[in-house]
Amino acid sequence: MRKHHNRLYFGKYSHKATFRLPGLNILYPTSDYYISRAIRYKDQSSDIVRFAKYLMEHRSQMKFRLQNRSCIFYSSKKIILESISKFWDFWVDITSTDPKLSISTNDVVVCKRLPLGKYNYQVHTKRKMYTRLSDAQRRLLRSYLTQNDDNATVTNKNLKAYLSLNGFWSADVNSYFYVKDEKALTPIYMISKDIVDRVIKFVKV
Repeated sequence: MRKHHNRLYFGKYSHKATFRLPGLNILYPTSDYYISRAIRYKDQSSDIVRFAKYLMEHRSQMKFRLQNRSCIFYSSKKIILESISKFWDFWVDITSTDPKLSISTNDVVVCKRLPLGKYNYQVHTKRKMYTRLSDAQRRLLRSYLTQNDDNATVTNKNLKAYLSLNGFWSADVNSYFYVKDEKALTPIYMISKDIVDRVIKFVKV
C-alpha cells in the first residue's frame, strides 16, 4: 500500500480503488455519450456492461479515470467498498487518506519461514466482532478471507465456523487469520473497525 496522501483525492474523496478488466478501452472517451453507447451495443450480460452501468449510476458520487488498462475510482468509503464487492474479480488495489486506516502492528516476530510460506501478518480478531458485525459485513469478510488465498487465508476453526454462517463458534475463543502484506490489511479495516484487535508482523531473515 502506498503512503497516505496529505490531502483528499480531488479535495473531496477519501478512498481510491483500482480495477482491471478486459474491454475497458470501449469506455474511452469517458463521456456519458460514449459510455451509454457502449452499454447499448454490447452484450448486456458481459462484465464490461455491468461495469459501465455502475459507472453511470454512481457518476455523481465519484470520479474515475482510465489509465494503463485500468480504471481508477475515487469516492467515499461506502462506494469503494460496494464497488469492490460487486467487481471483486477485477479489483487490484486500494488506498485511503483516512488516518484511521493506518496499520498498527503490536508485535514483530523474526523468523526463517513465513507462516504458511507466504503471509507477513497474523491478525487476531476482537471478541466483540462476533456480535457487532452486520450480516453484510460478515459476508464481505468471508469473501475477502476465503476467495483469494494469495491475499489472505483462514486456518482457525472458530473463525471458519463463524464465517460459514451455519457452524458452531464461540466469542470467547481466540480467533485469527493471515494476510499477505500491508495492502491486504487495508480492506479489513474498511469492512469494520470491530474486526482487528492485534496484528503480528513476521519478518523473514
